[in-house]
Amino acid sequence: MADPLIKLFRKRTVLVRAKNSIGTGTLIAPGKVLTCAHVVRKSIDDIGSIKVLFPNPEEPGHFEWEESAVKVYVSKIYEEPNETTDTESELGSLKKEYPDVAIIEIPKKDHHLMAFPESAHVPNDLQDRQFLAFGFQKNDRDLKRNVPQAVSLNYNGEEVDSDVIRKLVFANGLIRPGMSGAALIERETGNIIGIIQMTRNPNDDLGAFVIPIDIIWRVFKKWEEDGDTNVFSELTSKAVKKQIKKEYNLEYPKYPMYRKYGIRLIILPILIFLLIWWMFYHLGQIQESGLIAIILVTVTVSGKIMGDWLGEDMNTESSKLKSTIGSLFFGNISLISLGVIAFFLWTFTTSVWVHGNSEFDKVPITLLSGKEYKEGRQKSLNPTGDTKFLIWTTFMGDSVKIVPEGREELPLFVSPFSKKELYYPKSFLQEPILLIRFDPKRARLMKKFSLEVRIEKHNNKVIKFTDSILQDKGAMLLGKRKLKITKEREREWKQFHENDQLTPAILEKWSQHWKKIKPHNEVDLDMDDKITVKVIKKSDSTVVNEQSYRIRSDNTDKLLKFTFQ
Repeated sequence: MADPLIKLFRKRTVLVRAKNSIGTGTLIAPGKVLTCAHVVRKSIDDIGSIKVLFPNPEEPGHFEWEESAVKVYVSKIYEEPNETTDTESELGSLKKEYPDVAIIEIPKKDHHLMAFPESAHVPNDLQDRQFLAFGFQKNDRDLKRNVPQAVSLNYNGEEVDSDVIRKLVFANGLIRPGMSGAALIERETGNIIGIIQMTRNPNDDLGAFVIPIDIIWRVFKKWEEDGDTNVFSELTSKAVKKQIKKEYNLEYPKYPMYRKYGIRLIILPILIFLLIWWMFYHLGQIQESGLIAIILVTVTVSGKIMGDWLGEDMNTESSKLKSTIGSLFFGNISLISLGVIAFFLWTFTTSVWVHGNSEFDKVPITLLSGKEYKEGRQKSLNPTGDTKFLIWTTFMGDSVKIVPEGREELPLFVSPFSKKELYYPKSFLQEPILLIRFDPKRARLMKKFSLEVRIEKHNNKVIKFTDSILQDKGAMLLGKRKLKITKEREREWKQFHENDQLTPAILEKWSQHWKKIKPHNEVDLDMDDKITVKVIKKSDSTVVNEQSYRIRSDNTDKLLKFTFQ
């Protein structure tokens, strides 16, 4: 697919012949061609010998018609004393072709125009931007004709010689003789930032020296002040700006995505957002990394689409359409409207689901919200179905409490986009367990003792058994589920033994032991069960230590320390 920027160049770039010299010209105003002064300076006395050739876009190296110059305006040559002379009689001047700007007037005025922005609209920072020059070689080596070529260049700084001469330096592009006067365009905005003055090396990709656009504007203004040509007024006139805007909107629109898809550009990011929300809302939990990745992809894709449309810097585009659309999107009314939509989406996706269990009958469930858990709302949970509460939460989240009839209440913290899924009755009361740990300092002596455990159930049933677990694990886990050992739990264990003069290695060893303890599945604990543990000396059945606990929470961790008589 052809580069749209090169298509734009082809219709607005001409070949300039001046006797034995050739160069490149750019059509910037009706009947006005911008080129370098050194291309035409030697032919000024014979204006008729200066020809402007319009290329055939379909046949490289061929031209549709030719126009003779009517008038030619060239910038003055900057002169400075030649310091290399030795005597006053030899004192001359060192001539430097600068600013090296020329305007050729031709009779033909019905042609395409290249946008020539004011210097204020050209980016100040040219680093890390892409640039393209388009001009004619003296001769193509294969076709033996003057063939236009496009060259990509990278900004390489400035070259300043005194207070007068300033050139931009570009590298990484092969600029051949004949491209003097070629426009250099910044790809993102499509704006001319200067014209090629000369190559840095015709046989290597060292790039070129470029006359910056602010220097060219200065020349135009000086010409008009001197009464020479009105090119300055023409370029700033509404008629020329209107013509350029019309042509560019058709051939090289700054909003190609908008022209192609219209309102769908706005709908697309919304649909992508809703799709992501639907996925996470209905497909259940996904790893946070996955969520972040999808959101980043969405933001990147949407941002790229909007960036292609509006551009990165609103100030670099002369088109008023861009400013109008930008104001529409970022005006107060638009922002407030988007804020309201975002708030309702934020709130709508915040919810609490309670799923039913077929073993239970219909259960009334009450939702209490706010700091004091007011504003109760009640719904019924069918055994095989579920119920849903929408939470009108703030951006910082909100505290709520779910209270099923006959079960313990469950406090929750609900934040935007944080769907909470609960399962009745499992989520509201876990199976109680009890971890009993013994003093690691007595590890060597543990094999001499056994445990007698007595469990008095809340229904007056008594369970009693003896175990010698001390000698291999140093801990006992009662209950029908595993104990989840977190980093915080391990830290608590180690801090508890800080004053026991145990080495970190011993603490780590016993921490690993306790993590491997398996529960006694035959013991089913309930809230309010009383558990009595006796440490008995095997040799004479002496009770060395006895402690009792009552199950008050679903996750109990007790350390039993005992001493010897």
